[in-house]
Order: sequence, then structure tokens, then C-alpha cells
Amino acid sequence: MIILGISVVIIIIGTIVGLRTYQLSKPSSGEIISNLRSGKAIVVLDIQNDTLSVPQYKNSSDLINNINQVIEKANEMNIPVVYSKQEFSKPLDKFLSGGVYKQGSDGSKLSSQLSVTSKNIFSKEKSDLFSSNAFEDFLATNNIKELYLVGADASSCVLKTTEAGLMRKYEITILKDCLFSIDEKHLNKALSTYKKLGANINDQIDFSKGS
Repeated sequence: MIILGISVVIIIIGTIVGLRTYQLSKPSSGEIISNLRSGKAIVVLDIQNDTLSVPQYKNSSDLINNINQVIEKANEMNIPVVYSKQEFSKPLDKFLSGGVYKQGSDGSKLSSQLSVTSKNIFSKEKSDLFSSNAFEDFLATNNIKELYLVGADASSCVLKTTEAGLMRKYEITILKDCLFSIDEKHLNKALSTYKKLGANINDQIDFSKGS
């Protein structure tokens, strides 16, 4: 009976963990935007202190330099720049994250290496930035239709935000040399997925030229 009881508890815990993991990673649904929108925005995803502590991101300095150049060009072109922060407040979410991105912690702060030029900073608990109502309200208020996505990670938050944005009929462009990924294999797989979903693939040099 004791063994049976332990097995039941393990199954229940596994189910709860699995369900919450699914909820955090599933792209959110939302209304299709008006085709009268015309604005653009740069979306910088999760360039935080905890992000840069990931040892697999060996070229983080080059990536941040590329991102900062995009931000500089966006400011010259009067294109809004938006920043996201992954922040977990619920005990289970903190456990699943392995203790990183705790809300209010130093690790959850935007990296000092990142050029932060606006107060358009949105916190999210899920992978997908569209799960933030404040972010969607910002896009609506500023008539945004086209989004340029950069940041971390190519296979997770950038991907899920792309999926959610495309479902809402935003035009999504991925700047491939501004994406964090643990290795080239994962990056190439993510880029292939973006194309299949209908996103555009570009790089920071073409963006900086105004392309």
C-alpha cells in the first residue's frame, strides 16, 4: 500500500508539473489585428542577467552588439523599441525554472550590456510575450503591425512569440544574427521553423541599411 501511495503521489506531481510546463510554453491566442495598422516595432526578448549566465551562449557579446546596433538604428528611424523580461513569481514556476528569472531578483534585471533606450518594458511569466496584456495594449495604442524580433532564445521565447504574433496576423521578421541559441544546430532548426510558420528572416546589417 505504501508503494502504491508513493506511486500515486509521483503520478500526481508529474501531471501537475507537465501541465504547468505546457501552460508556460503554449503560445497564447488573441484577436486578429486590424489590417489598417501600419507601424513597426523592435522587440528585444529576455536579455537579462540570468540569460547571460547560460554558459552555452558563448557568443553573447557579439549578439548583444548586433542587438544594440539594431536598437540604435530603430531610434534613428523613430521605430519604438520594446523589451521583455521573463519573471517568475509562483513557487512552482520558480522550481521549474531552476531558480532563475525570479521576479525582483538581480538575475531578472535587463543586462547592463544591453542598450535600454525606452521605458517600454514588459514582464511575462509565459514564454510568449503576447501573454502580456500590457504588451498587446501597447501595440494597439501605437498602431503596430510589423515586429522585428531579437533576443533569447531562438527555440523558445522568440519562437513562441512568433507563433502567437502570426496567429494574430502581425508581420514578423526575425533578425537571425541577433538570436541567442545554445548551438548552431538548434538555431538552424529554429530558423527553418520560422520560415514554415510564415515569418521573414533577415539580419541586423540589412535592417540597419533600412531594408
